[in-house]
Amino acid sequence: MRFPEIAYMSWAKAMPNVRTNLARSGVEPCPAGLLRLSGRDLATHHAAGYGWAPLRRAIGRRYGVAPDRVLTVSGGTSLANWVACAAALDGAGERAEVIVERPTYEPLVRIVEALGGGIRRLDRWHEEGWSIDPGRFARLVTPRTRLAIVTNLHNPSGARIEPAILQAMARALDRVGAFLLVDEVYLECLFGASRGRSSVHAGPNVIATNSLTKAYGLDGLRAGWILGPRRLVSRAGKIHDLLGVNGVAPGDRMALAALRNLAAVRRRASAILAPNLERVKRFLAREPRLHAHLPPGGNVLFARLPAGIDADRFARHLRLRYDTLVVPGRFFESPRFIRISFGCAPAALAHGLRSLSRTLDDLRPARRRV
Repeated sequence: MRFPEIAYMSWAKAMPNVRTNLARSGVEPCPAGLLRLSGRDLATHHAAGYGWAPLRRAIGRRYGVAPDRVLTVSGGTSLANWVACAAALDGAGERAEVIVERPTYEPLVRIVEALGGGIRRLDRWHEEGWSIDPGRFARLVTPRTRLAIVTNLHNPSGARIEPAILQAMARALDRVGAFLLVDEVYLECLFGASRGRSSVHAGPNVIATNSLTKAYGLDGLRAGWILGPRRLVSRAGKIHDLLGVNGVAPGDRMALAALRNLAAVRRRASAILAPNLERVKRFLAREPRLHAHLPPGGNVLFARLPAGIDADRFARHLRLRYDTLVVPGRFFESPRFIRISFGCAPAALAHGLRSLSRTLDDLRPARRRV
């Protein structure tokens, strides 16, 4: 087993403090007061087993699955993805293949590389609104396929995969005994009826990973979970014994408090994201040099820069001149794009959007003299 460096993580952890951070992957941190914590939540121990039972039950109720189809991990969606992939590939052999969307969140590729699986890529195109073509996907599935990995909402673009597409993907994989893993951490950013059901309901071979991080500003809890078929969840729990054994007691209890008070936490998040999405929509309408498909929700979008402007140069100029951060697209296999987050305070977003336009002004290619 070889563990490759995750270039995006190395970059993200070295990000400097700036006035405006449009490179964050989650909403602004949530005030602890909204969780309505009590003294009981300051626990140093609880009977965890394969996940703390009250937390597993609460997650199961929220997503409409039995508690024995839930595994909690104190490592956010990142650890949940690792454990889920390991369980899906366990015993598959050296010839096993995994289909991974492109562009995608870099750790999803690196996990498969570390586990030794062969990789086939499912291309999602800007020109097609980052959608997934079920026929194109089905042609990638072979008898050696053991797993396919997608994000929903898509990271980095925020595009949504409709339930019918997920169901078609699950059926294609089921014919060869493979699983579909859906990282749906950004799906939480759709509020009300628009969120719909968890992706786990798209088929009996679907695994969904999630956490409280991106939508709710609770990244520090590192509360993540896996939803999936009972046998796979059980195997994932045994694999987790090699990594973390039990969850963090106060983290589990605070996560349960967050779920109990999720209405207030969600209202706060929605009050940030919904108006900011409208601000971004108006900005893109008057800034034709940036082209992005407006997502249905979430807190990120993927914008294509004009021809001749390098994303790394753009991001560097934006940071040095305007004290603003975005993510260069090379971290998502798309060097002409930048990922922009809009989960920040409205004033910060307004400054950041103005800075994007000013950077485009500064870097516009010089016209040739006739």
